[in-house]
Amino acid sequence: MKNSVLLEVKNLKKKFVVSNNFRKKKYVRAVDGVSFSIAKGKTLGLVGESGCGKSTLARTLLRLLEPESGRIFFAGEDITHVNMRPYRKKMQIVFQDPAGSLDPRTRICDSIAEGMLIHHIGTSKQERLERVLQLLEKVGLNVEHAHRYPHEFSGGQLQRVGIARALAVGPEFVVCDEAVSALDVSCQSQIINLLEDMQEELNLTYLFISHDVSVVRHISDHIGVMYLGKLVELGSSDEIVLRPVHPYTKTLISSIPIPDPVLSRARERVPISEEDSSMALAGCRFCSRCDFTKPICFEVEPDMKEIAPDHYCACHLI
Repeated sequence: MKNSVLLEVKNLKKKFVVSNNFRKKKYVRAVDGVSFSIAKGKTLGLVGESGCGKSTLARTLLRLLEPESGRIFFAGEDITHVNMRPYRKKMQIVFQDPAGSLDPRTRICDSIAEGMLIHHIGTSKQERLERVLQLLEKVGLNVEHAHRYPHEFSGGQLQRVGIARALAVGPEFVVCDEAVSALDVSCQSQIINLLEDMQEELNLTYLFISHDVSVVRHISDHIGVMYLGKLVELGSSDEIVLRPVHPYTKTLISSIPIPDPVLSRARERVPISEEDSSMALAGCRFCSRCDFTKPICFEVEPDMKEIAPDHYCACHLI
């Protein structure tokens, strides 16, 4: 393993029971054989429609959910089955709903300082409070905000609080799970710029999860496209956006809004069927929604192959 790789995931799998009768259990394969790596100080963007397994993948690699199989490496160490307490302050998450992840009865300063208290960061309450105030200023909030409660903040301000709380323990790796999806466009831009500034200043590594390809392209060095628990395409941001190969990736790219109505009407639209392939037992997960299928697509699951330098795709059409 290269020294520059901070996080590596190999063939990670996670499934959930969706029904359990006396005869047979039925499962949904939320994460099914996902592999990727993220270099230190870089950002991997993960895109895909709702329900494709993005958040489950994030929680599983952080061991908030236990994997069924596969391996997770952090800084070259296998953390798949180890006690995660020493790694908690190194691996943090910014949740999609900041209000739901904060105790409404706890002041913001105490919520941010809680992680420092658990990990024994700071020798006194005053020292921790001073660090909280520094973090609030760093994420664009005022010192006066420290003693307020969550209901006194806007959505954008709460997301800044969530970022400050994640940074409070000095992490190396941060998962941003739909961190800007609930915000308006101006707030999204501010939060993304803040994340980029923090990354440059603290040498952070991000896994940035979103369903908005245009947002992911702006912040990510590499992009992974996920569909029904599988990575179907992986490559550099420009390669994925400018030269997509997988039919599902092409569909996502063609759905990015273009401000110019003339260019928008002239752009080629990639069709996609509404038929659900979530119960497919064999073959490509996307085959029942793809207009370019061949017989092999319904019978054999495609392997992820390198089709160009640092560009991978799982499709029988390639």
